[in-house]
Amino acid sequence: MTNVVENIRQEIREIVKKAVNNAANNGTVPRVELADITIEIPKEKEHGEFSTNIAMQITKQLRKSPRDTAQIIINNMELQGTHISKVECAGPGFINFYLNSSWLFETLKVVQAEKGKYGRSDLGKGKKVMVEFVSANPTGPLHMGNARGGALGDCIASVLEASGYDVTREFYINDAGNQIEKFGLSLEARYIQQLKGEDAVEFPEDGYHGEDIIDHVKEYIAINGDNLLNVDAGERRSTLVDYALKKNLSRIKNDLESYGVKYDVWFSEQSLYDSGELSETIEYLKNNGYTT
Repeated sequence: MTNVVENIRQEIREIVKKAVNNAANNGTVPRVELADITIEIPKEKEHGEFSTNIAMQITKQLRKSPRDTAQIIINNMELQGTHISKVECAGPGFINFYLNSSWLFETLKVVQAEKGKYGRSDLGKGKKVMVEFVSANPTGPLHMGNARGGALGDCIASVLEASGYDVTREFYINDAGNQIEKFGLSLEARYIQQLKGEDAVEFPEDGYHGEDIIDHVKEYIAINGDNLLNVDAGERRSTLVDYALKKNLSRIKNDLESYGVKYDVWFSEQSLYDSGELSETIEYLKNNGYTT
């Protein structure tokens, strides 16, 4: 697979090396051994597509100022037949390179020839990466911030895959903790209100007030009736939470998949508690002096 950026970097290195050699041959400067020539992409687009600080690196050897050194290198460059349209000295002695349109045309040819392989590399070959993203609160529907996170996270995962990494996309389900307790209390209150009236129970002040909570209990009642009215409150909340979470997670999954975001793993936080792994880990840390 062709790395067009690295190819142009290498071309610039050769141009610089030849320019320094030309300057030495015509007696403008003494001959010097060039170390590795760093070619960077400037932060500001007006500074060109590529830049090097080689003049500042060899200025002492040439006994000239960095800007004078940069200008000597530029004056001795041979740009005919290259992908460089112009070269400028900037700042304390940077040499900035501007590409001509031929580079773009040749890059398009590479893209067309390599198709889906274009831009891929083996940079991360043999390495595993987990990208956990979105992981929205499952107590309600997605919002625009989650949609943005989905697009960004999936793009990051795709770039890593194209770079050779073995990527796992994970959605971490926050189905444990205070938000789930609050979710259960909200569902329970709406459930009782639907069956006994608004005044039958006070809705939690810090509960979830969205219409989706009411929709969940209405659907549950339509299927199961009042079978939870006379059971233990803990069992009632747990049953309603299980029902609503499955609905919400299915909706979240469908919403994300509708614009191309798919996950390899949907990991439940609650599973850490149910398996005992969390408590075992905490005990291990305590027993080995890793906690204070």
